[in-house]
Amino acid sequence: MQRTRKTTLLALAIASALGLTACVSDAPPDPNAPITLEFPSWQAEDPAFGAWWKEVIAEYESQHSDVTIDFYQVPFGSYVDQLTTRFAANDQPEIVHLPARNASEFASRGWLAPLNTRLEATDIAETWTPLQAEMNWQEETYGVLLLGYGYTLYYNAELLESAGVAVPTTGEEVVKAAQAVTGGGVYGFGATTQQSPDNYTELMSFITGNGGSLAEGAEFTMETPAAIAGMEQYRAALREAPAGIQTQQRNELFLNGNIAMLLDGPFFVAELDGAADGVAGKLKTAAAPFETIPGGVSNSIHLPSGLDPRTEDAAWKFVELAASPEWQQRYTELAAVPAPRAGSITEEALEDRPELELFQELADEAVSIYPEDGQQKEEFTRLSQIVSEAAINLTTTETPTAEIARGLQEQLEREFGNAS
Repeated sequence: MQRTRKTTLLALAIASALGLTACVSDAPPDPNAPITLEFPSWQAEDPAFGAWWKEVIAEYESQHSDVTIDFYQVPFGSYVDQLTTRFAANDQPEIVHLPARNASEFASRGWLAPLNTRLEATDIAETWTPLQAEMNWQEETYGVLLLGYGYTLYYNAELLESAGVAVPTTGEEVVKAAQAVTGGGVYGFGATTQQSPDNYTELMSFITGNGGSLAEGAEFTMETPAAIAGMEQYRAALREAPAGIQTQQRNELFLNGNIAMLLDGPFFVAELDGAADGVAGKLKTAAAPFETIPGGVSNSIHLPSGLDPRTEDAAWKFVELAASPEWQQRYTELAAVPAPRAGSITEEALEDRPELELFQELADEAVSIYPEDGQQKEEFTRLSQIVSEAAINLTTTETPTAEIARGLQEQLEREFGNAS
């Protein structure tokens, strides 16, 4: 269906360029003509998320006989690049699914339709996770968040008990527990200790958890006492972690019983099903051990700018259906993660995944680890690289933490400016 639609558009464009469209009709568009909403996604073939999308689409098409949704898979590795190319060529799909971190970049280029007026007629503002604020750009909201979450502490209860330590509830306790466990091929803490985008999320989880932030508005705040305290805890915890590993290696070591604790989102809970024999029953979950729950965002849904009113209305009705209480509950049941709408955990989902109750609480309380400033959001790729480099310096050098914080602050100000 997608190839047919594109071929038709290309043929019309060529005909126009050659002057072969002399007999163009001035008749208005047929208000009853069938509509096709193109919907590319990296989740189309996912066993959990893809199944949910397909159920929502089937329900939508049963309610709207004149609309067909063309839902198809695009590999995640090339997804944003492909979508960027299409928008630049004015060939955007009618339903836009994005990694949430890219939403501001697309909005800043004028590619997404503002949704404030439409959202005012819904209860999304009142019922969604506070991380919905990540969809804001210059006083407008440009999308609906599909997965926001608070970080969870995953831990091996047997390893902590054998070391004589309780489940930590503060950053200081994480460090002490990790130090008590480490030894004999077992590590007290697990994290990404090679250069990776995950360095940003792991470091900022400690900083946010301590009440710090990357910035206050446009002003960077990497030298505040809270930020430095978070860096110190991160550094101390990672001294008890395996060196030179990526996230997948971290996960494997935890599932094999060689790491006692790690921080991750709710989606990691599915990995526990693959734990080694004798380990699975010992792996537990708790709230991230900080006064402030650090939070992240995964993916979001949007409308492109420039649609005709009838097509835009059809696309918005699909977003509304996906955001409805019934389908948010189904999301939690199928994907085993907390839907962004409060109160979406069903008894069936909770019976299958008791951790969902905790995950929902954390999502409701979470404070984003990502910047709020427009320029910082638009240039997040470069910004996160700078923070990740500082994280690696914390774990691989003996440079004092305050000095690394000062260097990070200065580099961020040099590249992005500062309100002060």
